[in-house]
Amino acid sequence: MKTILSVCMLTVLFYACTKSDSSAPLDCMRIENGAAITDDCGDCHKWLAYNVLTHATREVNDTINEVLLENEIFATPNYPMNPAWNACPDCNGVSNGPALLDSCRICRLAYIYDFINHEATFVNDTTGIGDTLNTMQYLIGMPDDPMSPYWNNCTIPQLPAL
Repeated sequence: MKTILSVCMLTVLFYACTKSDSSAPLDCMRIENGAAITDDCGDCHKWLAYNVLTHATREVNDTINEVLLENEIFATPNYPMNPAWNACPDCNGVSNGPALLDSCRICRLAYIYDFINHEATFVNDTTGIGDTLNTMQYLIGMPDDPMSPYWNNCTIPQLPAL
């Protein structure tokens, strides 16, 4: 009987001293139970202190101990006034821009190709370009277009955009 009682007590003692393998969930900043979230670009964002008058934002590490300045409120990272949310900069630093890195690790820009003069003009943003071009003379080429002589050509440096 003493042996059974000893085994039971030992089992209870080991069970009480065993640390649980489950831990609190980590946010994208690797903070347990943190509130940081990831946008569509894969960028992790902390909570914001948002100034309702100037619309300026600043990231905060802690919403409990943080002291807000005058006219500031806490805002989630995906708050519509957060300029960094879903900005998705391309390799040229343009938000949602068309530039891509090729296998040469060169940031290639989109371009407008002139069929008559056989010239390429590099551009940082293709938004609205098609509406202003004479489509019989120009073509908008993306950096990774199979017909581009620049894509994955390590001997041709990237020319500046206009």
